[in-house]
Amino acid sequence: MGKNFYEELGLEKNATKSEIKSSYRSLVKKHHPDAGGDKERFFAIQNAWENLNDPIKKAEYDRKMFPSKGSFDSLKENWEEKFNSKKYNSSIKDKEVETWIKEIYLPINRLISQIIKPLNNEIKALSADTYDDQLMENFCIYIRLSQKKIEKVEKIYNKKLVPKSISALGLDLYHCFSQVKDALLEFDRYTQGYVDDYLFDGKEMIKEAKRIQSKMVIEKKNKNF
Repeated sequence: MGKNFYEELGLEKNATKSEIKSSYRSLVKKHHPDAGGDKERFFAIQNAWENLNDPIKKAEYDRKMFPSKGSFDSLKENWEEKFNSKKYNSSIKDKEVETWIKEIYLPINRLISQIIKPLNNEIKALSADTYDDQLMENFCIYIRLSQKKIEKVEKIYNKKLVPKSISALGLDLYHCFSQVKDALLEFDRYTQGYVDDYLFDGKEMIKEAKRIQSKMVIEKKNKNF
C-alpha cells in the first residue's frame, strides 16, 4: 500500500478541499527547511498536496488507496509488481534528470524571470503618481499577466515528479515560484487600498525569489545539469 497522503497532511480521507488547503499551508510554514524544518518531511508534504489538490490525481489516488471490498489483494499485487519492476540503471536516472531540467526547470525559470525582471520598472512607473488611474491600471495589468504566468508555472511543475537525486533543486524551484506567487498577492492587495506594507512585503518576497534563483543556478552548475 502506498503512502497515505491524507495522514501526511493530518487529515481524514473525507477531508474537504478547504481543509486540505488549510492543513497544507499550516504544515508548509511549520516544516519548511528555511524555518528549521526537515527537508524530507517538507518534500513529503508537498507531494501529498500535489496529489490531493489536483481533482484528477486525487480521484485516481482515492480509487487505488481506498478500493472497494474484494479488490484489495489484486490491487496490492499490481502495485507491488509495478514497484519491484522499476529497477532503473544509472543511465535511465540521468535521462530522467535531463528531461526534468529541460521540461520543468528551464521553462519555469524563464517564466519566473519574465515576472521578476520588469517589476522595478513597473513600480517606478507607478511611483510617478500612485493615484493616477492609468498608471495604476497599467500596474494591475502587469499583476494579472504575471498571475497567469504563475498558473502556467504550477501546471508545468505538476507534470512530472522531481527525480529523487535532485530533490533539493526541485524543492528550491517550488519555493522560488511560491515566493513570486505570494508577492503578486501582496501587490494585488496594495492596489486595492494603497497600504505600503503590502508593497514592501511583496518586494521582499521577490528578493527572496531572486536569491533562490541564484542558488539554483549555482547548484545546477556544480552538478553539471
